[in-house]
Amino acid sequence: MSEGNAEEKSISSELARLGKQVADAINQAWESEDRRKLQAEVTVGLETFGDQVSDALRKASESDAANQLRDETEKVVARVRESDVTAEVRKGLISGLEVLNRELGRLVERLEVEPQPSTPPAAESAEPVEPPESATEPAEEA
Repeated sequence: MSEGNAEEKSISSELARLGKQVADAINQAWESEDRRKLQAEVTVGLETFGDQVSDALRKASESDAANQLRDETEKVVARVRESDVTAEVRKGLISGLEVLNRELGRLVERLEVEPQPSTPPAAESAEPVEPPESATEPAEEA
């Protein structure tokens, strides 16, 4: 058993030593001058990139095409306000709903007027009555 303990101690001590060395290597890499230089270079590069994109967007928004688009949009908005499209749509919806309500009322009236077939109480509990054959089958041609 002492050999097993020695092997276990050896494995655990080696793993602990490995962990410490990996941690030291990471700390040294993080604290290295090369990492600081790389970080500064990336930071400057990202700032330059952001400045260039902002400048391009500013120039594009000031361009003639952008100004024309803005002017056309304002004209369309003004025309829509002047033509009172909302009132026209509202009138059309009301008209359509009136027609729908009128036709639906007519349908309800017809359904109320149509006589309901009266079935004797005994017929309700009996088997369903099938319509005459002449009503369900097409007439045979001679």
